[in-house]
Amino acid sequence: MNKKLTAIRLSHIASQQGVGSIALLENDYTGVIVDTRYWYKDGIPDLNKELKNVRRIQRCLEIPQQLYLPPTGSGDDELDIESAIPGVLFPNYLQCNKCGQLNLNPWENSPHKSTSKPRCSNSDCNGVMQQGTYCVVDNFGHLDDVSWNYLCHHPYAHDKKQPIQTDEKCKTCYSEHHKNKLRIIFDKGRQKLECTECKSSIWFEPSKTSLKPMKPQPWIYEKLPKDPDGLKRKSEVVEINHPSVYSPVNLDGLVIPPESNNNEVNAGTADVLKYSDDLDEVLNAPSDFLRKRKAEKLTHKLGVTLEVVLDALKLYESGSDNEETELIGTPGQMKEEEYEAFTTEQEFSPSADFKTRHLTEFLDELRDELSNELKTVSYIVKDLVKVERLRKVQVFNGFLRSHRDLDPENNSAKKSQDQENKDKYEPQIVQPNIVGDAEWLPAINLYGEGIFITLDPSWLRAWASNHSIASRASELSRHYEESESQLQVEGSITPEFLLLHTLSHLVIRELEDKCGYPASSLSERLYSSREAGICGFLIYTAVADKSGSLGGLMELAEPKSFLAILDSAIKRAHWCTLDPVCSDHGGQGRDGLNRAACHGCTLVPDTSCDYGNVFLDRVLIKGDKSHGIPSLLDFIRDNHL
Repeated sequence: MNKKLTAIRLSHIASQQGVGSIALLENDYTGVIVDTRYWYKDGIPDLNKELKNVRRIQRCLEIPQQLYLPPTGSGDDELDIESAIPGVLFPNYLQCNKCGQLNLNPWENSPHKSTSKPRCSNSDCNGVMQQGTYCVVDNFGHLDDVSWNYLCHHPYAHDKKQPIQTDEKCKTCYSEHHKNKLRIIFDKGRQKLECTECKSSIWFEPSKTSLKPMKPQPWIYEKLPKDPDGLKRKSEVVEINHPSVYSPVNLDGLVIPPESNNNEVNAGTADVLKYSDDLDEVLNAPSDFLRKRKAEKLTHKLGVTLEVVLDALKLYESGSDNEETELIGTPGQMKEEEYEAFTTEQEFSPSADFKTRHLTEFLDELRDELSNELKTVSYIVKDLVKVERLRKVQVFNGFLRSHRDLDPENNSAKKSQDQENKDKYEPQIVQPNIVGDAEWLPAINLYGEGIFITLDPSWLRAWASNHSIASRASELSRHYEESESQLQVEGSITPEFLLLHTLSHLVIRELEDKCGYPASSLSERLYSSREAGICGFLIYTAVADKSGSLGGLMELAEPKSFLAILDSAIKRAHWCTLDPVCSDHGGQGRDGLNRAACHGCTLVPDTSCDYGNVFLDRVLIKGDKSHGIPSLLDFIRDNHL
């Protein structure tokens, strides 16, 4: 383990980063967040950081491990390993911005925490040394520096068609690993790697470079383990900001009633019930005296009162934990329960993490005052809910490396063979503690607010059954099944789902343009299932701060404000700077899974979308008379009003 650690802010793991990701350190250097074995002393998290009231989420997401908040350091110069997320510097090579000289780990004379940058050791240059931008990854989740010395001197490290000098002087240079003798220069628009000692040189082209990581991770110096049986290694040399370097595997869910009500006695009892081994030990004590002593010991361990422990023991012993029964669920039921929580009017405790206010009645009363155009828009919505407070739990479940495409330039003769070997090259999930035997997972609480709406089924069923609309959705669904995309969709690709998703994106873009919210600060959560009869979406903002956001978004849920936003969003669907190409496109975006949707009209930042910016089609809103698809407002006006 590399002991040269530095502190990582909590916000680094709040979205698309986590263990194994590249993060920004002090003074514009980059580093990698190390695995959870080093987050706490002896790898054991602080009991006070265990997440509360998340049993339903654990069951629905099928997470057997306990969930703990990561350490929250201040980022001061002196790193306290017990109070900060640790990271290590990466890449370790620095390159001179003038002569291109490469230097490995020049930190002894100029630590990376210093504001002064290292200088080139070449006396004729004295240029500033900057961190390199290339690394090596593979589909087993490994990450390492590029071995520039090997690459320059080894005859098979690069394109075999490219001659490389391999005389005795070159071999000696490679074996002795001369420091500060390699440099990268630009020659005729190409990168050239050369050794100033033996004059060996190659044209550096990452896509043609054959290298593999020499160690598992930048903070682990052991040799690579053996390749898993039946799988093949696929290595790549890429820039550190390339998508192949890191893809998080996150799970999340909203905390809803009754857990979100934060009733102190019930919540405390529920938390104690998680410690079944300790409760068994208390109940199995041979005498009442020892039973009481063990119960008191458990109160100190968990930081709760004896009354809470005794209540938990009664429930555990009798097996009558009704709350336990109510919270049993599956991943598919999670959103159905959240949907029910949003659509049900109820009372909330003052400290609740989930608070809503239903505005549907006010929307109905407002209709008589609206213009004909806005009145039609208002009938799109069935339920309009102001989400005054929400809490999302985001669980970091691991990460992936290496791009999934075997060879983007495959010819048809090779495709069938690569398809047969697809599973052998499949990227493997790396666990948060690397070795995969952790009893806990890192998770964070995100607090925020939002707007929730449902679409009115009185027109939605008839609209979705329109032959032209259903046929267009079926084409996209069939394309999704044939594409073998890695995107996971809950349920099927229905017209309702496509309409809901497209509307959600258009509203996000409208909130950005008209209300000052950066699209990257907003997120969507879709609820669509024909079988369950649900169709709605939540637009929300959430931050890793107990105080949450400032309340500006939920105020836009007021009927007059929201109808104006929704009206503008629908008008946005009728026009794109890339029309008519965008509207007529048969398949664009990732895996060709979008129809009429591009960056000019519908796409949002990837962090804001639940489905990788695909399954979008604004033709379902604006209509296409040539293909028999009515505009959404015309359909509602003709069939509902």
